[in-house]
Amino acid sequence: MKILKHPDVFLRQKSTEVELPLSKEDKQLIEDMKIAMYENKGIGLAAIQVGYQKRIAVIDSMRDQETPTILINPKIIDQSDLTLTQEEGCLSCPGESAEVPRQTRIKLEYNCEHGKKLCKTFYNMKAQIIQHELDHMNGKLCIDYEKQ
Repeated sequence: MKILKHPDVFLRQKSTEVELPLSKEDKQLIEDMKIAMYENKGIGLAAIQVGYQKRIAVIDSMRDQETPTILINPKIIDQSDLTLTQEEGCLSCPGESAEVPRQTRIKLEYNCEHGKKLCKTFYNMKAQIIQHELDHMNGKLCIDYEKQ
């Protein structure tokens, strides 16, 4: 599975909601995304980065390949006022990075790979990764923050 690289214009597309229950193709996409994320030593990957305009992301802050989190149709419903600015890189922007402010706590509604609707609070690094992947779903790259 090829990861699209900046300045590919497809990365600027907004991702669309995924119909549930997941199709066989979407289930395979998620499996392929996990493999691509681990092979490229990433901690998160959005479907748009591999050429699919769908609101799907896989994340694994521990990189242990045992506990990836699958996010389908994620939406932040609450967040902290406190932000932390850190340098972020991206599999779609190799060799580039940017200082990006992120909320330290987010409350997220999403569906898991089994279609179950979940609501969970994420903190610190996991919250940062999720916000990064949500940016991808909205056509934004971390390097865009350097221009603000």
